[in-house]
This record gives sequence, structure tokens and C-alpha cells, in this order.
Amino acid sequence: MVVLLGAACGGPGPVRLTNVPVPAASLGAACEALVRALPSSLGAHLDRRTLKPAQATAVAYGRGPAVLTCGAAGVPASYRPDATLSFVDDVGWFSERIGDGLRFSTPTRSPHVVLSLPATTLADVQPFDVLVTVGAAVRAHTRATTA
Repeated sequence: MVVLLGAACGGPGPVRLTNVPVPAASLGAACEALVRALPSSLGAHLDRRTLKPAQATAVAYGRGPAVLTCGAAGVPASYRPDATLSFVDDVGWFSERIGDGLRFSTPTRSPHVVLSLPATTLADVQPFDVLVTVGAAVRAHTRATTA
């Protein structure tokens, strides 16, 4: 789980993330390429934020902020192989309610991608729109692990 620190989380200043997953060495380049390929905005009020310190495998957007990480080991504890995934542009997303927010992950892709949308972000955008916006980069820089 990624944790936000510091007062800068709510404003336009830098965001400090802790517990950002470190991908396996074989997946690091794919994660870094994915983060570089992500857009500068996910929609209204969701511009890309500066991370301090910089993180090659994570990105934050908006005042919430929404956070996307790449390279988490394993799948969410609540995921089961028979779980229903929401497929958006050929990427299967597993969704979980986390407090008032939502967390989406890609348990059937490698490397794993996790996108957390806090309640403040959900007030500004529909989750489907965000998944569409990040979908091309996720599809291009991860691979399906199922047939």
C-alpha cells in the first residue's frame, strides 16, 4: 500500500509517496517505460504532480491525489482467480473499495499496476474515464499472464 506524506498532498506542491513497490529487476524497465508513457493529465483537476523524491515507478495526479504504481509483487489479498474483472481496452481491472475511494489493479498482467482513486478524485471524474486514459500505456508496457 502506498502512503502519502506531508501537507503538500492537498495542494499544487510536490507529493511525497512512501511504500512505493520496487519491481523485480526483470520488470523495472517496463514499469519505468509505463510511467513515462502516462499522460500529463487524467482529466479535469487531475494534472500530473511532481513527486519528491522522484519515483521511477509511480505517478500522482490531482489534489487527492490519484496514484498509479507499477511493479507490486503478488496480487491483492481479496483477489481470487474467479473474480470478475472489468475489461477496458483489453486490460482487465480488479476493483476494490478502499474507504471512500477505489483501488484498481491488474492481477492478470505483468508487471502489476495499481491505481488508487481517493474520494476527492472520484468527485471530479468517473473511474471508467481514468481507466480509458491510462489503458493504452498499461497495455503497451505490460503483458497478459492469461490466455
